[in-house]
Amino acid sequence: MDRQELQRQLVATFRVELEEHTAALNKGLLELEKGLPGGEKDELLKSLFRSAHSIKGSARAVELKDIGTVAHKMEDVLGALKKGELESSSQLVDRLLRATDLLTESMRLHLQGKGLSFEARKSVMSELDEALRGELTDKKDRVKASTPVPSNKKPKGVESLSGGREKEPTTKVPAGEVMRWEAPSMACEPVENTGNSSRDEDIKLQSGFSRDMAGDTIRVKTEKLDALMAGMGELLVSRMRMEQRLGELKSVQSVMGGWEKLWRKYRVHKRALERRIEKDSELAALRDFFSINENHLNKVGRTIKRLSESLENDYRHLALLTDDMQNGVRRVRMVPIATLFDVFPRMIRDISREKGKEVQLVLKGADTEIDRQVLEGLKDPLTHLLRNAIDHGIETPDQRRQKSKATQGTIELKASQRGNHIVLEVSDDGAGINLTAVRRAAVKNNLITPADAENLSAEETVDLVFQSGLSTHLTVTDLSGRGVGMDVVREQLYKLHGQVKTKTQMDKGTSFTLILPLTLATSQVLMLKVAGQTVAVPNTTVERIMQFKPEEIGRMEGKPAVRIGDKALPLISLAEILELPVREESENNGNKIGVVVLGAVEKKLAFQVDDFLGAQEVVIKNLGPQLQRVRNIAGATILGTGQVVMILNAGSIIHSAGGLRGSSLFMNVRAKKTVQKKVLVVDDSITTRTLERNILENAGYRVSQAADGLEGWERMQAESFDAVVFDIEMPRMNGFELTKKSRQDKRFEHLPIVLVTSLESPEDKIKGMEAGADVYITKGSFDQQELLETIERLIG
Repeated sequence: MDRQELQRQLVATFRVELEEHTAALNKGLLELEKGLPGGEKDELLKSLFRSAHSIKGSARAVELKDIGTVAHKMEDVLGALKKGELESSSQLVDRLLRATDLLTESMRLHLQGKGLSFEARKSVMSELDEALRGELTDKKDRVKASTPVPSNKKPKGVESLSGGREKEPTTKVPAGEVMRWEAPSMACEPVENTGNSSRDEDIKLQSGFSRDMAGDTIRVKTEKLDALMAGMGELLVSRMRMEQRLGELKSVQSVMGGWEKLWRKYRVHKRALERRIEKDSELAALRDFFSINENHLNKVGRTIKRLSESLENDYRHLALLTDDMQNGVRRVRMVPIATLFDVFPRMIRDISREKGKEVQLVLKGADTEIDRQVLEGLKDPLTHLLRNAIDHGIETPDQRRQKSKATQGTIELKASQRGNHIVLEVSDDGAGINLTAVRRAAVKNNLITPADAENLSAEETVDLVFQSGLSTHLTVTDLSGRGVGMDVVREQLYKLHGQVKTKTQMDKGTSFTLILPLTLATSQVLMLKVAGQTVAVPNTTVERIMQFKPEEIGRMEGKPAVRIGDKALPLISLAEILELPVREESENNGNKIGVVVLGAVEKKLAFQVDDFLGAQEVVIKNLGPQLQRVRNIAGATILGTGQVVMILNAGSIIHSAGGLRGSSLFMNVRAKKTVQKKVLVVDDSITTRTLERNILENAGYRVSQAADGLEGWERMQAESFDAVVFDIEMPRMNGFELTKKSRQDKRFEHLPIVLVTSLESPEDKIKGMEAGADVYITKGSFDQQELLETIERLIG
């Protein structure tokens, strides 16, 4: 390897290390500014000093002298703080943060083949020199040592900027250039190189952690993880194909079983024929053929049975291995969301000071893990939501005093995991969304007409916030006023198959809740039949699946509509949106019409489909750069049959139906007062709960849900139900225990209990019935009609 190639690889390695240390510096300096008790402050200063020291040493090793010089000066300032020669203050932290920004900017320029301007470096170095001398504008900052450092004397270990060891670079920028902080990108930009060179993984112990604390770790290029996940996806497709072959073999086995049954039926005629053959030697050949045929039939039947059993065992083993491998690869790709959260305290501090507001950022659930790809996609939406919370939500101290609020506003950013979803909440205790101002701005920007504005509900008005070009600011600033921020949130959530729910109250605050899948590599999807073709839509965007009789389809402003609870939604043909040929069917054929309600961001629409084909986990394939901008399509998947199925983008689908935007998407309607039977569904899988809830609600039942056995038992104590549906494998209390406990209580001894589970063995079925279940349904053969018929048979 030549020296130039080695240098490129060293710089790539250093870039990753620098990102870690600057992130630690940003986070630590903000903690320092807040003020800490003596012991904690000492530990924090030691950690900050180590980061600056490590940057200095590594930068010199890769011959990036400008970064090393700035880091050295920071090390001197932090060393003085550590020794007690300086006291920390906001002004001192400001200067150290600007120096940290300079390190990041210098690295960015080096990757572009450029260098940091002499003036920019000199400005920051001068500020740090002044800090060392105690010459800060804030009088609280002072040198505590008995002998101050003279301005003409260099402190021990401090390099002089004019000591003759550095030459002014030829590349210059105007004096007084302002360095603006930007949230660091979550994705590392590649180092430019030529030939076959590339960034190899950096194998080392994580900086700042001891071997006992962190163990041995290894840095691997994200491209390698992506390739590993892609290979895992292909293995899952092979498993689905094997499952398909197993099903086909079982079909052959079933045919053979029917053939054997038929042969046994006619065997009596064979014996009668053999008795006749004994008297007629010419038919002996026919007798021999029947005997050979019977032997072959038995032999083939045994062979097919043996192959079926072997293939089923192999499939189960492969399924177990692939599940373990998939979970393992997925865990490798998972990173704590703190990686992203740690960026925001600095951003909130800088913006709030710029706007003259007092803001406290509260972070919760930072240890929640999320797929790296989803994490990268969340950076822009969260940044815009937090910036908007400061600019539009949090009031100035004077305004908050007038409202009898604390002068310091609070923004809370919270993350949590619910099943296969990540839930993020951005909330503030500010002024709330001014719905009147939103309607006025929408009319001004020609998004709606004045007449439509008067009829908009609060829910529809909040939806307007996500429209491109809408802003309630009268002036354009570098922070807002162009009407693009919330549109970015919407577009990015479309790509991530996510939703956002908004709650706002005047003078109380606003909350945005983002719901996204944990990973984009695989997804639970609902398979649909549309215009004779199979398509899929991610479960995260499915609000409801329902069926209506033709006479139940109403009209709203001359267009088809369906009633969902106490509201009506326009009914749109999904085939028409996808530009597929719509089949003409008679409205009097008595067939029910399939309806799927899709939700994305703050919009919700009902779409007509031919049929529902069930839920399935699939591997998502992107369509490549040539088909990247295909409307309404998010990707594709390959089923076990080899069939390629398109995965729909619910956000794009709803956007394509935007011709309805001029009319009200929601209309209050009177709900029929009917006595509904009530069913409790208890399952730890949110997908299964949602599916069963939709099936039962579509049939007219009222449904309550619980996420585990103990919660289900508590629901049964608090409410009355006509029937219950339990899963078996659940945390805290499994389905067997819950069933047995219910039967031991006199209140529930006659309550219909249905077990719907993936446990298919005869022993489990016997155990379920012995516990007191009325019906045992396996998910492998689950059919919505079977569930409905079972419930109807039990309670009517």
